[in-house]
Amino acid sequence: MRNPDCRPNAERAVYVQGFIDQQMVDRLTPAIISLQSQNRDPITVYIDSPGGAVSSMETLLKLLTVSNQDFAPACRLITVVTSRAASAAADMLSSGDYAIAFPQSTVLYHGIRTSQERPLTVEVTSLLSQMLRLANDNYAMELARKIEFRFMFRFITTKAQFDEVRAKHQPKQMTDLECFLDLISEKLSEPAKKVLQQAKERYERYDDLLNSVLRRSERISGNKRIAEIEAVRIKAIVDYEVRKNRKNKDWSFQYAGLTRLTDDFFLLNEHLSSFQSERLKTLCVKWSGFLLSQDQSNEIARLPEDQRNDRTVGMVRPVLQPVWSFFVALCHALQEGENDLTARDAFWLGLIDEVMGVADLPAFRFIAEYELTPAKGQALEAGSEEKAEAAAT
Repeated sequence: MRNPDCRPNAERAVYVQGFIDQQMVDRLTPAIISLQSQNRDPITVYIDSPGGAVSSMETLLKLLTVSNQDFAPACRLITVVTSRAASAAADMLSSGDYAIAFPQSTVLYHGIRTSQERPLTVEVTSLLSQMLRLANDNYAMELARKIEFRFMFRFITTKAQFDEVRAKHQPKQMTDLECFLDLISEKLSEPAKKVLQQAKERYERYDDLLNSVLRRSERISGNKRIAEIEAVRIKAIVDYEVRKNRKNKDWSFQYAGLTRLTDDFFLLNEHLSSFQSERLKTLCVKWSGFLLSQDQSNEIARLPEDQRNDRTVGMVRPVLQPVWSFFVALCHALQEGENDLTARDAFWLGLIDEVMGVADLPAFRFIAEYELTPAKGQALEAGSEEKAEAAAT
C-alpha cells in the first residue's frame, strides 16, 4: 500500500539546485508559500547542491515547516538528493522527515568553517577556536536529534544477526554495539569506515575518561558549587592525561597536552549531559519492546503503573546507553574533516531513510507501507516510530 508520507511527489516539490544563498531563498519562497497554502500534504525537496550559507538553508527549512493561521501541523518534508548534497545541503537532506538518496548520489559532511579578512591575534584566534568548538558541538547534537530514529532503527533491524556475528568471532565476547558495528562496517566504503573509526576512538575515549573521572567525582561530598565540581573533574583529567602519556618522555601540558585537557573537559561534560538526559530515558522506553525479553516485559507489567517507566529504563539503559553514546560520537566525527559518503554509506550511518530503487536495504518505508491483516488491525499510520514496533510484533 503506497504511503504518501514516504513517497516523493514531483507535483508538490521545490528544487534546491546550486549554491544555497539569499537568492535561492528569494526564488523558492513563492513556490513554498503556494504549496503551503494549497493543502498540508507532504512537500518534496529535491536537492543537488554543493552547500552554501547555513543561515539561508535554515531559512528555507523554517519556511517549509511553518504552520498557518489555522494552526495546522507543519507539512511533512520528504528530502531527496538526486546527485550531490554537500555541507549545508547535507544538513537539509538529513532534516527531512523521510530522507532518500538516489543510488549514485553523494553526501558530504564537515564541520563549521569561517574566514577572516583581518589579521588574527592570539585573542581573536582563541575566541574563534572556542566559537567553532561550540558551533560544532551544537551542530553535532542537532544532527543527533534529527537522525536518532534512523540510527536506532538500523540497530534494531540488524539485532537478529548479532548471534551470527558472535559465532563468527568466538571465543571473543562481543557486546551488542560491537556486533552492530561489525555488521555495518562490512557495508561501508573506505571513507565511511574512517568516519566509523573516528567515532569508535571518540567513544572509547568517552568510556575511559568517564570511568577515570567519575571515580574521583564520587568522593565529592555535600552541596558543592558547580565550579568546585568542575575543579575536581579537571584535576582528575590532569591525572588521567599524565597517566595515559607516561611512556612519552617529551609529552607535556605546555604544547598539545593543554589542548587535550580542554578537549577532555568539553568531551566529559558533553558525555555526562547525554548520559543523564531525559532524552535517553525517553528512548529507553520507546525502544523497550525490542530490547526486553518476554520475562522482563512480564515483570514490568506486574509492577504498579507509576513504577513501570523507571524499571524499564533501568533494564534497557545498559543495552541502549553504549549505542546512544557511540551515536553521539558518530555525529561529532561527521563534523571533523571532509566526509564524502556514498548513498549506501549515508543509509547505514542513519543519515537517510532509503536509497531509491534499492531493495536489499531495510528501509523504514517497507514497514510504513505494510498492511496488517484484518485480525491484527488496520494499516499502519506513517510518520511515527511506534509503527516499527507494531509491525515487528
